Amino acid sequence: MLRVAIIGGKGQLGRAISEIAASSLNSYVAYDEHEANILEELGLRDRLASADVVINCAAYTNVEAAEDDSKSAYMLNAHGVATLSHICAEQHKKLIHISTDYVFGGDDKRNVPYTEEDAVAPINIYGQSKAEGEREALCVGDAIVIRTAWLYAPWSKNFCRTIYSLSATQHELRVVDDQRGTPTSALSLARFLVEIIDTGQYAKMSGIYHYTDSGECSWYDLASAIVELSGHNCQVLPCRSSERPTRAKRPRYSVLSKQRVITETNTLLRPWHDALVEVVNRIKE
Repeated sequence: MLRVAIIGGKGQLGRAISEIAASSLNSYVAYDEHEANILEELGLRDRLASADVVINCAAYTNVEAAEDDSKSAYMLNAHGVATLSHICAEQHKKLIHISTDYVFGGDDKRNVPYTEEDAVAPINIYGQSKAEGEREALCVGDAIVIRTAWLYAPWSKNFCRTIYSLSATQHELRVVDDQRGTPTSALSLARFLVEIIDTGQYAKMSGIYHYTDSGECSWYDLASAIVELSGHNCQVLPCRSSERPTRAKRPRYSVLSKQRVITETNTLLRPWHDALVEVVNRIKE
């Protein structure tokens, strides 16, 4: 039986992994930031002593706040990952680290999905700190870095839950339509992670992989789908990013190619809309 430690286990992905792994023959244990803090080396070393595989879901994910608090973003997304990576290498544990599409710049002319070989070029502090975290994760051992995108779940704070809630009380929402990516259900990613661990595929994997649900859309498309599935009487209107200025720049195009993960693991990806139906139905419950 494998012992799998989930760092950041109370966040949306950590909770999804725990739910999906409930029927696994392996032991999955989720730790919150108080139980296993990647910024506290001694405590982390002791906590992970009995683990075989470590999934790192811990991260500073507030893209806007990171612009004003780069120190915290780099501490969690880079320095903490370096500590975790070295512990896993010393204790001969497999590290699976979760990263993001925001390591790419996604300029206005881009319309081809990014592969794992494409050079990173982040345009905000969050993306820069996550790119540094990827390098730290891969500098020792044979870690797996999995980039995902536009993650949401039936719980925690995320775009899907925010739009669902707002559309229940507002008659009109304006959402940007000039940023394209791939919405990804945390349940989809959790199923993939549990599958590669429980089948033993993870042992042969190393380096960077992309995993999202399939297809692509804009934030406007996603919001429209959420409202339609919710049944709320709310109109979603498109707008340009320039009409909704933010502290952090966002990639205009950050779709990830999943060819490597499809080829190496025979994974079947769900269309993003199908995955969204599952989550919205869960939110309705």
